[in-house]
Order: sequence, then C-alpha cells, then structure tokens
Amino acid sequence: MNAKVISKEKNTVKFSFQADAAQLEEGMQYAYKKNKNSISLPGFRKGKAPRKLIESEFGPEVFYDDAVNYILNQEYEKTIEELGLDVVSRPEVDAPAIDKNEGVTFEVTVTVKPEVTLGQYKGLEVEKADDSVAPDAVENELKQVQQKNARMIDVTDRAAQEGDIVKISYLGTVDGVAFEGGQADNYALTLGSHTFIDTFEDQIVGHQIGDKFDVNVTFPAEYHAEELKGKAAVFAVELKAIQVQELPELNDEFAQDVSEFDTLEEYKKSIEAKLKEAAEKRAQQIQGDKLLDMIVENATMDVPEVMYENRIDQLMHDFESNVTRQGLTLEAYCGYLGTDVQGLRNTFRPTAEKSVRARLVLEQIVKEEHIEVSEEELNEEIGKIGEGYGLSAEKMIEIFRPEDRKMVKEDMLVQKAVKLVEDNAIYVEPKKEETKEEAKTEE
Repeated sequence: MNAKVISKEKNTVKFSFQADAAQLEEGMQYAYKKNKNSISLPGFRKGKAPRKLIESEFGPEVFYDDAVNYILNQEYEKTIEELGLDVVSRPEVDAPAIDKNEGVTFEVTVTVKPEVTLGQYKGLEVEKADDSVAPDAVENELKQVQQKNARMIDVTDRAAQEGDIVKISYLGTVDGVAFEGGQADNYALTLGSHTFIDTFEDQIVGHQIGDKFDVNVTFPAEYHAEELKGKAAVFAVELKAIQVQELPELNDEFAQDVSEFDTLEEYKKSIEAKLKEAAEKRAQQIQGDKLLDMIVENATMDVPEVMYENRIDQLMHDFESNVTRQGLTLEAYCGYLGTDVQGLRNTFRPTAEKSVRARLVLEQIVKEEHIEVSEEELNEEIGKIGEGYGLSAEKMIEIFRPEDRKMVKEDMLVQKAVKLVEDNAIYVEPKKEETKEEAKTEE
C-alpha cells in the first residue's frame, strides 16, 4: 500500500497511501455499474452504454468520485491499522493524483488519540467509604414487601379519613374554564400523601362515597404550567370509593409466601446479607470513583475537542432513546425543561469530559502494565452477554461480530486496569470529626 505518515502536529496526523492501477480499475468498474443506469448515450438504452463510450463522451473523470470512495472503503481501515493510528475523527480525504496507469494517491488527515503521560496510579491513599447497613434498613425493607403484598379493603361504613386510598373523578376549572390536565376519572389518591396541590386532599376528608362537592385550591406561584401559576381553581369532585390497605402479618407464614425461606428470621438474615452486599458494592464504587479522579488528576494529556463531542453524541443518543420510549421527541422534552437541544448538550459536557479523560488514562495503564485478556476470558464474557438475550454461550460467540469482540475486549482491559489501581490503593479510615468537647480539651 506504500502508506506513510506525512506530518503529525499534536493530535492531527496527515498520511498518504497508494492504490495501484488494478485497484483503480476495480473501483472504476464498480462506479460504472453503479451509475450506468442513469447515463444516456444516443443509440443506447439506459444501462446499456459501454463504459469505454461513456468515458470517451464524458471523460473518465465521470467515475472518479465513486471509484475513489470505493477504494477508500476497501483500504482505509487497513491503512490506519498498518500505520498504528488510533483515529477518533472522520477522515478528511484528498486524492490529488489519479492516473489510469499509476493508480491513485490518497492524502488523508485525521485526529488521533492524544499521548497520555501517567502520574502516580499505584499506592494512592483513599478514605474507606461507609459500607454499613442502617439499623432500621431490614425493617424498612420488610415494610416495603408488606406494602407490595397488602390487600385493598373497601370501606363503606364511614367517611374518608387521612391515610385512606380514595377513588375520585374530578374536573378542574380556572375562572369557569376547564384547563389541560385538570380532569380524571377513577383516580386513586392516598389522602395525606400531598400528591395534589394546596389543601386538595384535606378537603376530601370527611366526605362519604357518592358525595359530589367542590374543592377550592390555589396553584403555587412556581407551578410548572405558566398559565396556572398562582391561579385560584375549583375542582368538581365525586368520591367513588374508599379503601384501606390491610398489611399481612410479619410471621413465618409471610416469609414462606414471599421468599424461599421457612422462617421470618431466616428471611430477615437474607435481606440483611443482600443489603450488606449492596452497601459494600456502593462503597467500592465510591472509593473507585475517588481513585479514578486522582489518577486522571495526576496524568497529563491534551484531549482533542472531537473526542468530547463524540462522547456527548453518545450520551445524547442514549438520552434520546430513553425519551422516545416515553413517547416524547427530544425537542418536546427540551421545551418542557425550558431549554433547547444545544442547551441539553451543554449539560452533558462535564460528564463527557470526565469520561473521556478517565478512559484515556486507563487505556494508558493497560499499555504500560501490559494487561491482556485471553480468548478464554473474552469468550466467557461474550457468553454472559448471551445469557441476557436467552442465548447459549456457543451461539452468542458464533454470531458475535469481530468489531463487537474488539469493543468487549477493550472494555475488559479497562476494567482490569481499574482493578489494578484499586488493588494497589491504600485504604485509610476516614478522619474523625472533632467534637466540641474534644476541641475544648485540646485548648
């Protein structure tokens, strides 16, 4: 390919490579087949004119653009791999010399990943994060399970009171005019939950099933709907049902119903173990984030802007996918937040910068520590991915594309670098806050 680097300035690299006459001919033939149906020559139906006649009439240049793009698609990835370039931008391509007998010379300008100079990444001191479980955590978890398994009991012999779940129909008006979002039928509302504005829920207390009555409220001055801010409103309400939750009793029978355990005590111990495991993972994440911040702070690099923009593009794409699943467009969501798409992009920038810099540092650690991932490790990880899709490890490995294998391997290498940093860190007890009594004693 005769590939060579012409120049390198910071993170911008210009290189050239040569495609020979045979490759140019292959590209020209591709371009002819692609375009022949749109070219007309006297005496020939569309698509039937020979290539030589077309080139004689219009010049061979008529096929150059498509021929060059064809060759570029065939050879670009091979060339940057041959030159060892880690490209992070779209290529800017020029083909200044095209000759039927000599071939074509490409000149390409790209942005590459920056050089990273590591600072200290081993033996870093980090405070231990709290991995304790709150004393009431197990009881709170049990209460949540109780709530999920509660029975709803209809109440017909008394008025609504705080704590009840009522079903209501309502129509809200401001100055006698109904407004958007102010109407519902059979809406379930827990009295005392403060779900609704002002004293709405308080005014339902004391009413019986079947009662029809007005609820008078005032929207907050900071309400999200501009046309309702600070406005007085009247809701015509009908109370249709009153219910209370009946919680199951916490005993061995309850444990058997909601878990695989025979006794409540065993169930409690399993909850405690899961909460402890979650707390330890949370603490490890906090410690890991602090260590990552330190190794990035200790490193030196000149990150090209395109890497930040690429990362923001990824974050925006993920965010838009989530918004779309909720039935909204990105523009509509931005309007709801009082911003535009560019404003939303700006909010992602700090996250993007941190993410890019951390990844670059970890990749450099991989290089300097000669960290590797074996084929066995990679296949095992791909098999785990397959489990998430209900596929066997063998099937997932079979259908996994080479580019996807490469991405998974890179992620695994980075995770190994993270583990290396964590394994070599020094974990110290957090500094104890000095009490007033201790301060007086020192004085």
